[in-house]
Amino acid sequence: MIRTMSSRSVRATVIGLALAGLGACSFSDILEVQNPDELNEDLLQDDGLIDVLLSSVKGDFDEAFDDPFIWRGSMFTDESLTGINWEQTARLNQRIVQFDEGDADLMFTEISAALQQADSISGRLRTLLDTPGTDARFARTLAYAGYSYILMADAMCEATVAVGDVIHQPLALYQFAVDRFNEALTVATAANDADLVNLARVGLTRAHLNLGNMAQVISIADQVTANFKYEAEYSDQNPSVYNVLQARVTSANHSLGVHPKFVAGGVFGTQDLSPVMTDPRVQHFARWRLGHNQLTPLYTLNASLMMSNYNGQTRAAGGTPALIERGSSIAFASQLEALHNRYEALGDDPATLAFVNARRAVGNQAPVALTGQPLIDELRNQRGKDLFLAGYRLGDLRRWLRGGQDLFPSGQHVNAQWGDYGTATCFPLPLEEYEGNPNISLPGS
Repeated sequence: MIRTMSSRSVRATVIGLALAGLGACSFSDILEVQNPDELNEDLLQDDGLIDVLLSSVKGDFDEAFDDPFIWRGSMFTDESLTGINWEQTARLNQRIVQFDEGDADLMFTEISAALQQADSISGRLRTLLDTPGTDARFARTLAYAGYSYILMADAMCEATVAVGDVIHQPLALYQFAVDRFNEALTVATAANDADLVNLARVGLTRAHLNLGNMAQVISIADQVTANFKYEAEYSDQNPSVYNVLQARVTSANHSLGVHPKFVAGGVFGTQDLSPVMTDPRVQHFARWRLGHNQLTPLYTLNASLMMSNYNGQTRAAGGTPALIERGSSIAFASQLEALHNRYEALGDDPATLAFVNARRAVGNQAPVALTGQPLIDELRNQRGKDLFLAGYRLGDLRRWLRGGQDLFPSGQHVNAQWGDYGTATCFPLPLEEYEGNPNISLPGS
């Protein structure tokens, strides 16, 4: 039976399609080993499968996005704290991640699935579609491929692609994203699909920002339509497409809380922060509680600005900020992000100050008069709040580190029993890839 929507239900039925792009085997090899009555090559060329192919691309991306990319990525930065009573997860929250443990493998495997699915099906649509150069469906798969490369570049120290023999560094992965976004933009423009045009443009601003192509960032960001958003979609109707973050902030074993960096307006550890919780973008429970490990103080997170059910209310004003729900979709591309990319590329400039003060106003903060590095620091601070818990922070911290500023959390962890933070800044290529990819070997082996 073939299902659509999410890879949590579709991957088993379409994995053979994704394998089309792998160099290690061909469709004929697969069909020799498996039962040709169950899956035959003629069926794989059936244009009736196009909707299934498109659903599998979207499903794999959405699955990788909430977990592991956001959940585990946020614990690795200064966005969230874990209350899970697993040593491996505690280490992750301390910036200690090992190549032979599950977090590195899950991060690489889930993003690889999304990336390979999008690349493979983009290639298949070139022949399945009558006019791929003007077909929005082709543009969509190319854009998802571009964003999958961005996730890989943001999270991984280095990565292989499609069981290849080259271990790519992040900047190479961002360039692969640019290539796919450029083609997606061309096709979406020909298809007259404004949403996909904007999706490709926002992706280009993010990839070019990481590559240091500042003029391109500014030019492209200016073309993104006002109020544009594009979401990874989740639903409360089907367990296979729940937003995983909801389970992490709910019930007696809740396991995710806000990091001291983003505690809303007060001092971490205070048991009633309501009066100072004036910024609607980062809201959480006013009182902390202990979670699964009965150790970590957790201020339970509310829906952030990039989530579909965000309501803009604050506890300081007596409001009830929205909870993260199973059906809370998350924007992974928006005009707001493109503007942040633009002004980061522009740097110290009166226009950047005007943007910063506009964002401060959203957070109920007074305007500032800043120039130089203090202005850049405040731009980064506003970016963190605008894009909180939406999959940006790890890539941002790594980009700023490449530019010479280390803003990763350091010193003593909130849980003094855990000691100091480690020094990791990315997820290593996992042991499973070295063991399963015949084209690469462990360093030193």
